[in-house]
Amino acid sequence: MGPNISMLINHGIPEWNVSKLITSQPTVLMSKPDRLSQIVGVVKGMGFDTSSSTFICAICSMSAMSKSTWEGKLEVYRSLGWSEDEILSAFRMQPNCMMKSEKKIRKVVDFFVNTMGWKSSDLSRNPNFLLFSFEKRIVPRCSVLRILMSNNLIKKENISTALQCSDTDFLRKFIMKYQDGVPEIVEVYQGKMGLVGLDLGS
Repeated sequence: MGPNISMLINHGIPEWNVSKLITSQPTVLMSKPDRLSQIVGVVKGMGFDTSSSTFICAICSMSAMSKSTWEGKLEVYRSLGWSEDEILSAFRMQPNCMMKSEKKIRKVVDFFVNTMGWKSSDLSRNPNFLLFSFEKRIVPRCSVLRILMSNNLIKKENISTALQCSDTDFLRKFIMKYQDGVPEIVEVYQGKMGLVGLDLGS
């Protein structure tokens, strides 16, 4: 660990970010110094701020994959129509998007394209969506949002906020607010979540 810690400091990584890596992902510091130094150089070259938490996250993501696995993930996104700039932008915003399986990536993108009417590249501006549970968050919430949009009660732009807010806020802002005028959203949400006994009145 000693040589790697010294290497990170020599690369200009602030001590508080080095400390964060030691406490949260110490196994990364057990990598071979030459490989970790190469990863740090690549991440810096991508334009990450060395003092940010996403810089540490990016190092961890790249360290967890072999070069061939990394290239394979890039190819998955390319096959979905993402440009090199879109892939890089998504990785800068949410480095963990590269940690998802090919199956999960394709499932989420397919859902938003074929069910929600998005362009594939729209997901590159919302990479956090790839981290959400498909069954427990994306499908239940989007099922409600589709009904609300069809009734002109919300706009497409509301989807990002709706998917990222807490369960309590989603219920308050998108279920309870509209359930009197569009009562079917309650049944849809309960059914998709498996919460048949959910008491929205409380």
